[in-house]
Amino acid sequence: MGAAGCSALPAPAPARLALASLLASGVVWGLSWWPLKHFAAAGLTGNLIGITAYALVGLAALPVLWRERAAWRGEGLLLMQIGLFFGAANIAFTNALMMGEVVRAMLLFYLLPAWGALGGALFLRERLAPRRIAAVLLSLAGVFVILGGGASFQAFSVADAAALAAGLCYTAAGIANRRATCIPVASRTMVSFIGCALVACIGQLLLPAPLPAPGAATWLLLVLFAFVWLLGGTLLTTYGVTHMQASRASVLQVVELLVAVASAMLVGGELLTLKEWTGGAMVVAATLLEAGGDDD
Repeated sequence: MGAAGCSALPAPAPARLALASLLASGVVWGLSWWPLKHFAAAGLTGNLIGITAYALVGLAALPVLWRERAAWRGEGLLLMQIGLFFGAANIAFTNALMMGEVVRAMLLFYLLPAWGALGGALFLRERLAPRRIAAVLLSLAGVFVILGGGASFQAFSVADAAALAAGLCYTAAGIANRRATCIPVASRTMVSFIGCALVACIGQLLLPAPLPAPGAATWLLLVLFAFVWLLGGTLLTTYGVTHMQASRASVLQVVELLVAVASAMLVGGELLTLKEWTGGAMVVAATLLEAGGDDD
């Protein structure tokens, strides 16, 4: 990912290992709603999760950023943008999953093909080929159907708005990531946890939530969630996308959506209406279309 004089590309890895890493990360992130719902039942909010679990990993990330400071110093502003946008995306999505329906939040978040194509055209001067235009229109139509469409169109809930905001912030972070050329992979990855903690602190100050008194078991689960679930899932994703073509990696990340939908229905007892099935299929199709090949 580097230019001359920047950090070298990672060494090639077996395709099967990269594939397994991405599939595993898709399962981890697709099931992340499960512990989040548990923490919500214990009285925690998404901002409090950010101040605790994400902050713990953020503290562990500081030595990594310090060690690699010489490499990213010239792109410090981009590194800050990556951290803050990824942080905002993670906190918004965490709140969406904790407050609303898992399936609905996942489907609204996966409006990414539209945001990615439009953001690339506006800020990176990427050409909107017919395939990408079709993906944008299909994903927007899918969300329109999910929200009811026509006369029965439903107003956004707070959880809906958080899911959509998460997708926008995730796209912005991706654009900053693609602009950077010299920031090492480890710094790009770990700075997001620091960003999560900062955004969560700001959110708690602006919208203060009461601080519950969870038991020792909940605190232990928070620590495990931080270092096993969050850090483990992040490392799996980073390894996979670093050692696999971007188009294939994007397709495999749809596993996250499918795992979340299936588990929310089977374990969480959520039900999909016909409109949600139809709109969800359109969103998935748009994601696959967007990642299906190089622009003409």
